[in-house]
Amino acid sequence: MVTIGNIIGNTIGIILKKPFIIVFWGVLMLAINLVGYLLPVFRTLFELGSISGSNPFEALMSFIQLIYSYLSDIKIVAISVVVLVLVLISIAVISGALMSGYLFKLNNAVSKKAGRRGEFSYGVRQYFNKISLMNFNVLVIGLVILTIIVVASVPALVITSASTGKGREMLPTVLFVDVLTGVVLFFGLMFYRIYAFFWYPAAINNGKKPFKEAKHITNKHFWKIVLVFAIFDLVYIAFQMLFVKLNENIYLLAIKWVFTSIFYAMFTTYIFTAFKKYSNHEKTMV
Repeated sequence: MVTIGNIIGNTIGIILKKPFIIVFWGVLMLAINLVGYLLPVFRTLFELGSISGSNPFEALMSFIQLIYSYLSDIKIVAISVVVLVLVLISIAVISGALMSGYLFKLNNAVSKKAGRRGEFSYGVRQYFNKISLMNFNVLVIGLVILTIIVVASVPALVITSASTGKGREMLPTVLFVDVLTGVVLFFGLMFYRIYAFFWYPAAINNGKKPFKEAKHITNKHFWKIVLVFAIFDLVYIAFQMLFVKLNENIYLLAIKWVFTSIFYAMFTTYIFTAFKKYSNHEKTMV
C-alpha cells in the first residue's frame, strides 16, 4: 500500500542521492531572491498598506474598483489583453526551456534510470514545445480562475466589511458566508493545482493522453494529495509571513534562499514521486 510517509521518505531519499535537484533550485532561487532583495515590490506594498492603515478587505475592494473603472475604455482593454498575452507567452517559453530539461532529469531520477551525459539538453530538445504549450495553458487557466476567485470573494468581503462595528447581530451570517466562500475557493484552487501539477509528470512519461491520466490518478488519491499540498501551503505561508515581518538584510536573504531552494526541490520531487507511486499502484490493481 502506498502511504504519504512512504512517498515523502522516497522524496527526501531522491533529493539526497541526486544533488542536481538542490543545485537547480539553488541557482534559480538565488537569482529570484536577489531580484526580490534589490526590488522589494511585495515588501513595499505591505509597508504602504500598513502606513495607510487599510485592511486587506479594503485594499482588495479598492483594487477591484480600479480594475472595473478601466474596463469601460475599449482601447485600454485591448492593449492590456495584447500585453498580457505577450507576457504569458514569454513566461511560458522561458520557464519551458528550464522546466523541460529539469523535469526530464527529475523524472529519470524518480524512475531510478541511470544518468547520462547531456541529459538536461536532451530533455529541452524533447519536451520544450510540449512543456511551453502546457505552461501557457496553465497560466491562462490560472488567470481565469484567479479572476473568478476575486469576483466570487466580493460578496464575502462586502458583508464582512459592513459587519464591522455592528456587534454580534451579523456574526452568524458573516461566519456562514466567509466559511462557505473559503471552502469553495480552497477546493477550487486545490483541484486546479493538483490537476495542473500532476499533468507534468504524466506528460514527461509520454502518456497518450497525459491530462486524462493525471486526472485519473489524482482523483483516486485526491485526499492524500490534498493533505500534503495543505502542509506545503502552511509551511510556505508561515515562512513568508515571517520573512515579511523581519528586517531585510543579507542574513535574511540567505535564509530565504535556503528555504525556497529546499521547499521547491521537495515540492517538485514529491509530485513526480507521488505520480510514479500512485501510477504503479494503479497498474498492480488492474
